[in-house]
Amino acid sequence: MTGYNTHRESDKQAMLAAIGKSSMAELFAAIPKSLRLTRPLNLPAAIPEWQLARHMEGLASKNATVKTHNSFLGGGAYEHYIPAVVDAITSRGEFLTSYTPYQPEISQGLLQALAEYQEALAAITGLPVVNGSCYDGATALADAAWTCCLISKKNAHAELLVADGVRAHYREVLDTYMDGRAVKRHALALDSKTGRIDIKTLDAALERTKPAGFLFQTPNALGIFEDVAAIAKACAKHGAISACSFNPIASGIITPPGELGVDIVTCDGQTLGLPLNAGGPSLGVYATKKEYRKYVPGRLIGKVTDINGNLAYALVYEDREQHVARERATSNICSNQALNAIRSVIFLACIGEQGLAKLASLNTRKAHYLADLLRSIEGVKVAFSGPFFNEFIITLNKPVADVQKALLAKKIFAGIDYSGQYGLTHAMLVTATEVKTKADMDAYAHALKEVLA
Repeated sequence: MTGYNTHRESDKQAMLAAIGKSSMAELFAAIPKSLRLTRPLNLPAAIPEWQLARHMEGLASKNATVKTHNSFLGGGAYEHYIPAVVDAITSRGEFLTSYTPYQPEISQGLLQALAEYQEALAAITGLPVVNGSCYDGATALADAAWTCCLISKKNAHAELLVADGVRAHYREVLDTYMDGRAVKRHALALDSKTGRIDIKTLDAALERTKPAGFLFQTPNALGIFEDVAAIAKACAKHGAISACSFNPIASGIITPPGELGVDIVTCDGQTLGLPLNAGGPSLGVYATKKEYRKYVPGRLIGKVTDINGNLAYALVYEDREQHVARERATSNICSNQALNAIRSVIFLACIGEQGLAKLASLNTRKAHYLADLLRSIEGVKVAFSGPFFNEFIITLNKPVADVQKALLAKKIFAGIDYSGQYGLTHAMLVTATEVKTKADMDAYAHALKEVLA
């Protein structure tokens, strides 16, 4: 039997008496009458729980999703296969929390899982210090930006150089973080032909602006790999901290940015076993060098020895946290994405190193197959010549909105409209991951050819 408990009148009176109030009216007296609701809420009549569940399922069935449509959407959130064991393990009660535990005596299993997450992401990013997670890729990069300011000791008058290849919604989060701190940002345009950073242009911009740090993304917002080693070298030459936002799946086929000299590497961990879920929650990965450990936001789990000499796990280096350093803290993350971090390490453990390499290779091969297929259609061009991973920009001979609408009628999510961005007209970002079959891609190309004709 399912029931719902409410406060009895005697409960209400006891609570009012405890706070020195005689009635509910007195409790809410501080709220102006003009702001009070003077009528009952406009809610439908109560129905049985089974009927409500059926009603909600009916509403949900009206949604268009990657399960009902052939999707070629990307732009930072991707459709990947998630092994069933990921849900099976993370649904255990011991793991169901977004918090990093403060009580190591009763949390060794959870702490060990998070420590293994840090070790796995250290290998993927190529840097030794990884925190227990940030909220998502955008906030992780914004935290990296502030870290650049702190390391440079210029945080009171800091300036940053930001590549245009950083996704637009990441830059919006960065603006939110930096505007209140009066941190000035300079934009670095991408090369109009390759769609990637021109190293000579970067070198000149670093010389001119002398920023605390340079922020870039690879693959970038156009899907194109940047020359990470050359970027890191240019930043080191000018004394700027390099901070890179990285797709962790790509580490299966390329050298991790940290191994190429990048100072801070961040990722959005959605690709590592997290479902799309209509946009979230996601997972923010933050990794850096040992010498910058004291600036790292969020929790760090470390191995310690207990009083009996046994290996144990605990939160370490907490002197920079808000509950210790208060207003001097470099980190103000309270709840984080511990459950999603555990999902990601379970996902990585399931597929292994060889599986990650195969996954990255499949993403690359399928995206290139689709690009070749689409560029053979009259009225379609691949916009940039730079090397890309699992998404790319095409230009069309018709407005993208019209094409999207026509393909949606055929149950196809065509891509993301990039028209008016990066100097492009009628441009669309198209993505293909490992879950796209040859039949899926052929059907998409055939439908697009029909629409454009």
